[in-house]
Amino acid sequence: MNDNHHYLTVDLGASSGRVIITTVGDSIQQKEIHRFTNQPIKQEVLLVWDFEFILNEVYKGIQKAFEIEPNICSIGIDTWGCDYGYIGHDGKLIRNPVCYRDERTVNDASLIKNQFTKEALYAETGIQHLRFNTIYQIAYDLKHEQALLNQVDKFLMIPDLIAYHLTGEKRCELTNLSTTSFYNPTQKTIIDKLYHMGFKQDWVPKWIEPGQIYGYVQDELVEKYHFKKVPVVAVCTHDTASAIHSVNIELSDVYISSGTWSLIGKLVERPIINLQSYQASYTNEVGYKHQIRFLKNISGFWIKNKIIEAFKLETIDYDALDEAIKTEDFQAIIDLDHPDFELGEDILTKIQCFCIKTNQPVPKTLIQYLKTFNLSLVCKYKHHLETLENLTQIKTNQIIIIGGGSANHLINQMTADMTQLPVIKGDKEASSIGNALIQHEAFHPGFNQKSLIRDTHIRFTPKQDLSDVYQCYQNIMKERLI
Repeated sequence: MNDNHHYLTVDLGASSGRVIITTVGDSIQQKEIHRFTNQPIKQEVLLVWDFEFILNEVYKGIQKAFEIEPNICSIGIDTWGCDYGYIGHDGKLIRNPVCYRDERTVNDASLIKNQFTKEALYAETGIQHLRFNTIYQIAYDLKHEQALLNQVDKFLMIPDLIAYHLTGEKRCELTNLSTTSFYNPTQKTIIDKLYHMGFKQDWVPKWIEPGQIYGYVQDELVEKYHFKKVPVVAVCTHDTASAIHSVNIELSDVYISSGTWSLIGKLVERPIINLQSYQASYTNEVGYKHQIRFLKNISGFWIKNKIIEAFKLETIDYDALDEAIKTEDFQAIIDLDHPDFELGEDILTKIQCFCIKTNQPVPKTLIQYLKTFNLSLVCKYKHHLETLENLTQIKTNQIIIIGGGSANHLINQMTADMTQLPVIKGDKEASSIGNALIQHEAFHPGFNQKSLIRDTHIRFTPKQDLSDVYQCYQNIMKERLI
């Protein structure tokens, strides 16, 4: 008897998308069916996501998947957070979703002026202040896009928008909703402040939780693309929430979901919302079965990618780059979360200016820039590890790195060296694995993922002491010359 169950995972990131068949049986097996680049485009004055392109690529991947494996049980979708689209009264997307990197919310304080303070907003939602949080994007719409809002029937986050086009059902999944800065994780309600701003209550559709079903693939898609009429399951549609569900994390563990962004945090039993967590700008997002993901969102490999792009290499051998970084003696530290680096424009010049302002050597070669990035990233990890322990009062035994960045063994080793803790390399495709596991649990109640036979994860132990580098980082951050 074949006890394998096949699930289709649509894992859409802010730089690429993947459609993967994940097979759950005595072990987990994955087969990537389709991969595509996902980049925002300029549309008039806005930086937007090309949703028609995204949707067509998703359809293409699903079609290929059913050709390869006709016995797929269901489909699950996970994406980044914060961004959304509006469905009009005619059932169509009114305009492309605006990308969180668009500069329209740079002056976020003015968007909520005279309505509430950032401190008051955090006290209700426990969400780290980022100028692109959904509530600030909505505040911009309410101030400048009334003609658009007059057409709105429903507001949908990106994964819910894809699920709507697959099933025709408008729902709002909880883990992605929790990233918006208008969900109260303690009371489990949307805050009144959203409606006081002028956002209509009936624009937010009925919630759906991980493990519940949006609906079944629509007949017209079955006919047009030869899909099978399977259910579309609400997974943890925020990709980090799905990624964290892919591993067995203990309270004493720190996880790092590493990719375009790095999200470093702990799982906690209840939200941590106080003056200290506000000042440290930590966030409380919802995970599977209402677990709280207490974390900090920091810049990740986005900056490294921008550095490499700036050198316009014809071919890129990442292994060779890492080998060269290992033997490079150059040392400089930048604050990866400085606003200057957010958009990635003129990245080399901005790094140079930062180093000059902070009286550090200025990188000149690609390897020196990449060494600067690596050191800066692991210093951030060390800083937030210490902050997490102070805020949660829970000592850390090990660090688990998941996501695309976990494939970078040099960063994993440098993290172990910087923190003097063991680092466990988790799954590169952690989001799609967690996505599939939730689909499996939806149809197999009581399923225990700990029983699965998993490949042994690589373990990195400290080999050198980088405390002098961290001291340099601390001095730079204290000087506040930037």
